Amino acid sequence: MLLKDPLVHFLLIGAALFALLRWQSDGGRENPQEIVITAEQLTQLRQATAVLQGREPTRAELEQLVEPAIREEVYYREALALGLDVDDDEVRRRLVEKMQYLTEDLVDPEPASEEELRAFFDAAPERFLIPELVTFDQVFFSPSTRGDALAGDVEEALAALRDGAEPADVGDRTPLQERFEDAPRERVAVLFGEGMTNAVFTLPPGDWSGPYQSDFGAHLVRVISRSVARQPTFDQVREQAREAFAADRRRTANERAYAEMRARYDVVVDWPEPLAEANLQ
Repeated sequence: MLLKDPLVHFLLIGAALFALLRWQSDGGRENPQEIVITAEQLTQLRQATAVLQGREPTRAELEQLVEPAIREEVYYREALALGLDVDDDEVRRRLVEKMQYLTEDLVDPEPASEEELRAFFDAAPERFLIPELVTFDQVFFSPSTRGDALAGDVEEALAALRDGAEPADVGDRTPLQERFEDAPRERVAVLFGEGMTNAVFTLPPGDWSGPYQSDFGAHLVRVISRSVARQPTFDQVREQAREAFAADRRRTANERAYAEMRARYDVVVDWPEPLAEANLQ
């Protein structure tokens, strides 16, 4: 039977779920002991199955497709009856995510006009500032691998690199990149710490230097190039401004929707006395 084909079975189950999806939000739940699959839903299921199967499904085949949805609803209602949704952090998280999905970013904002974009850019051009960027090579040396030989090995490697050795031929393996292209200060600082960051943003390009310490170990560094921070013109960042403008509009709409929902509740925060006094200052 064609229904036993795994691919067809998958497609038909998908059709079943699609056809029965609305059932989970219809009025059938008014009676918790009653599970209703309407004739309209069965008709949708039958038509979808006929298209996929190339023939009308039998009653037995339709029952086979309906049963997984009934099983899911039975388990769901039994779980609710046992209160399994109460005080369950995972359920709570999923419900919060679902509510956020339903209320946030439902409609894309109206496209911004050229005048709106220019005004948006002019109001805060620093948002589009291109920061100081650096391109550099680094070679890593592991303290755990090298032990007491670390300092001597690094010194020898530095001399070899300055004599033209390939970076890949010295140093130790690391998940870090060997070359960082146009890296902003924040990224370098997160990976290597302030000491090495200050070095790569002050060293002259061209030669190897070091060692510099990070949380990983010791590094030798060669700065390839560095650019100063600069403020682009509106024309250079028009598309970025358009995206930022739309994101701001969505954020504003999301906050408005949340404020409207929050206003429906009386929120009581029972501050302990020291915090309550601090809050008033």
